[in-house]
Formats: sequence, C-alpha cells, structure tokens
Amino acid sequence: MKILFLSAVVCLAAHVALAERARVLQLQTTDEVGVSAIYLPPFPTPTDAVPAVLFLHGLGESRDEWGNFPQLLQNNGIAVMAIDLRGHGDSTRQITASGPRLMDYRNFTTPDFQAMMLDVNAAVDWLEEQPVVDKKRIILIGSSLGANLAVRYAMEHEELAGLLLFSPAMTFRDVRVDDVFPKLRRLPLRVVVSMRDTYSYESSKQLVEQRRKSGHAKDFWELIVCSGGQHGAEQLKNVKELKATLVRWLRQVLFNEEPEPVAPPKTGLTTFAPVAVATNAPTAVTTGQPKRSYKKPNRPLP
Repeated sequence: MKILFLSAVVCLAAHVALAERARVLQLQTTDEVGVSAIYLPPFPTPTDAVPAVLFLHGLGESRDEWGNFPQLLQNNGIAVMAIDLRGHGDSTRQITASGPRLMDYRNFTTPDFQAMMLDVNAAVDWLEEQPVVDKKRIILIGSSLGANLAVRYAMEHEELAGLLLFSPAMTFRDVRVDDVFPKLRRLPLRVVVSMRDTYSYESSKQLVEQRRKSGHAKDFWELIVCSGGQHGAEQLKNVKELKATLVRWLRQVLFNEEPEPVAPPKTGLTTFAPVAVATNAPTAVTTGQPKRSYKKPNRPLP
C-alpha cells in the first residue's frame, strides 16, 4: 500500500512540475489585437533546438479544444503553442484610436475572419524567436476554421515543415482554401475527416485529389477518413488510436524517424492507395493497410 501511495505521489509531483512549465502569453498582432496563448516547452529539456507545433482551434472554440494532445506532443520532445484566435477565449480586445474594442466572433464579418491570419503570424513569429525552437521544423495543426487558416499561412510561408488538418472545408466563413490547396508545395500533409461530416468530408476528398493531380502530393496517405460524424479536434477524443497514429507521423516528419513499413494490399483488393479508415470500434486507425474493406480508393501518384 505504501509503495502504491509513494508511486502516486511521485507521478502527481511530476505532473505538477510539468504543468508549472507551461507559460500563458499575451501576443500582440500588427493590428493591435491581444492574442492569448499557452506555450508548453519541450520535455525533457533539450540540449539542441527542437521542432515546434502551433495549434489553431475551430470556430466558437478555444485553445482548450485540443484536450491533452498538446501535452502528448510536449512529452515527445516538441515545443507546443496553442492560441485563442481573435474573438475567442481570452483574445477579445483590440486597441483602436478610439480606445479598446471588445471582439466577439459572433459579431464578425468577412474582414474579421480573414484578419485571423495576423494571429497566426504573431504566434509563428514568437515561436521562431525562441532559441530552443528550430525554425525549419514548425508544423501547423488546425481544426475546422483553424485548418483553413493553416493552409492560407502555408501558401505564403514555404519554410513551414508540414500541416495537420482536421475537417478543413473549401471555404469557411470566407476563409478559402480551394484556390490555393493545389498550389501547396510538396510539404508533408495529413487531413483527418469523418465520413458523416458531409461538407468537410467532400471538401477534403476534393482538395486532396486536386493536390495529387497537381503533382504536389508528398505520399499516398494524405487523407485519413474516420467513421462517424465528428468534426475537427473532436475526432481526437472519439477515434481509437488516432492520437498514436498522428504522433508517429509527426515524429517521422519532425525527427526524421523511419516510417513503419506498409504491407501490400491483400489479394482481391484494389491496388490503388486506400483512404485510411479509423473507427470507434476496436479496429485501429491506420495510414497503411486498413483492417476493414477499402473506402473509395484514391488515385495513385504518377
């Protein structure tokens, strides 16, 4: 009993110590919006520069949308930042010539949503200024509206190391990606979407197909399709083994780890690259050979 109690105390102390390492920040955009952010330094403390990720939440959400996924990446030696986009969470004030202006996304118009790109700029600029962060190994992780913002940012910043997108759409609150997605360079990409999330599902399929036709697809497995109708970061909470699959991919991209070998399709199944299928049942998510039947095979790369 004493041994169990001691173990619990040690684990709790370690968790508290790690939590104390988090820093709450107030970033300033070029249009004088205060953007609230949390920064999780890599754990354990590195001796060399490390990769970083920036989390961009969806409409009506906040940086808390991601659950424990940021801490999971932090414990994999990655520097992590998550922000509250303007009009969300604690990012609700803008300094204007006539004084402070309160911001609420529910009152936003098209220019307000498009100006969220300035929030992303401020966050990435801050990350790049940190000595511990390798500027060439920064990935954006976006949910819904945040996914669209991440794509727009990537189009203008070729130094970005990759994108992880949850439930993007052709256009969301006039933040379009259909006009730029096929032009994205061959950067590492994963798009996670659920089948019954109709608009995002159809958008994601079309976007990935456009990218392949343009010759910019990095590999066969860019689209991960989950069963169910979860939207955005909600999929992280409800899809079995999705977190583990994405952590493996992020480590492959950011730490140059060798990818797991992909088995060839079974006899009788299509030889086209499959859309990966994740389920809420015990079947694991996969970006290689799925354990279930293939769903709408993708076109192979030329």
